[in-house]
Amino acid sequence: MLFKKKILLAKQETTYGVDPTPDGSNAVITKNLSINPYEGNRVGREIDRATLGSDLEFNTGAYVTLSFDVELTGSGTAGTAPAYGILLRSCGFAETVVASPDPQPRVEYKPVSENFDSTTFYFVQGSQQHKVTGCRGTVKFNGSKGAMPSMSFTMTGIWNAPTDIGAAPTANYTSWQTPVPVTAANTPVYQIGAYDCIAESFDLDMAVNVVYRNVIGSESVQITDRAATGQLTIEAPDLATKDFFAAVSSHDGVTTETLKIQHGTADGAIVEFDSPEVQLSGISFSDSDGILHYQMDARLIPTDAGNDELMLTVR
Repeated sequence: MLFKKKILLAKQETTYGVDPTPDGSNAVITKNLSINPYEGNRVGREIDRATLGSDLEFNTGAYVTLSFDVELTGSGTAGTAPAYGILLRSCGFAETVVASPDPQPRVEYKPVSENFDSTTFYFVQGSQQHKVTGCRGTVKFNGSKGAMPSMSFTMTGIWNAPTDIGAAPTANYTSWQTPVPVTAANTPVYQIGAYDCIAESFDLDMAVNVVYRNVIGSESVQITDRAATGQLTIEAPDLATKDFFAAVSSHDGVTTETLKIQHGTADGAIVEFDSPEVQLSGISFSDSDGILHYQMDARLIPTDAGNDELMLTVR
């Protein structure tokens, strides 16, 4: 069995933990796909005996974790949900399709604090299939100059015994679109407040807290919290143009900035990030091609309305 021959199938669950039977049409284009196929806390019997030695140990709740990267781009058609939409929905996002031109068709992803969706994954390596039900997880969004923008997922789900399926299903990737790299032309908007940044990269981490629970009467994976953060790397401007040290300072009061990033320029290939309340909480210097850059930590804060600390729009 070759290590490199592996595919991932994903399908949204209608009822939590009930396998909706994904097939080749539900294949996910992944990078760095890996699985921890059998995890869980263990407890030993620890009985008294007349001799020395180990004792039997039991897994008190078997679960599985998956990690993988997915390229970030549009769906191909404005107002149509992208193929990766079900992954975001299992990371605490709600999906809203806006079909009418207001101002144009789009799909919005906003975080929610209840009624979380879930996904069943099939991890197939050679003829071996691992079914993982009831999956929920967290996601990081990444964009760096000269590279493809991506999403890094970590998913946790309920263990099912692996099976030998003979032959791997034929993966159908027709609903997945080809991205474009992060460049000046392809990434036209990177704004902190009213300042148009010359930027190297962005990393936005939803930091969703995911808990596997195995208790009397219930086995599940629960989302219990999130604390979205980020790191923004930009070319340092003159203080007269934009004083980021004043923005970072919090010893005599806190100020916040808005954040807007757009990648892609053609209809059907545009993704936008919007955050209404960003606290820049730390700053350090770095060198890129001999040019001074700021690396700034960010805390993405919801407004009083809540569930809006980061919105992803696909259009």
